[in-house]
Amino acid sequence: MFRSPQFIVGSAIATALASLFHLLLGRGWRDLLLYWFIALVGFAVGQGMANILGLSLYMLGRVHVIEAAISCWLAMLVARWLKV
Repeated sequence: MFRSPQFIVGSAIATALASLFHLLLGRGWRDLLLYWFIALVGFAVGQGMANILGLSLYMLGRVHVIEAAISCWLAMLVARWLKV
């Protein structure tokens, strides 16, 4: 499961989004680790919801990029809001 291309591509996109979010709104190393973990969870939730709802705005292989990225950003914004 962890060696599947879908998991690797999704993890790479979530890591890039977490890095960008931390660059814009983060403060320290602890924030980076928090946003990275939340980004992975949010991306997975968005991927699962897109699969269940049958959405496919933009797909990269079997990865729902737009839906999962929106879920990822929302999860990180909620984490930042709860952390403050």
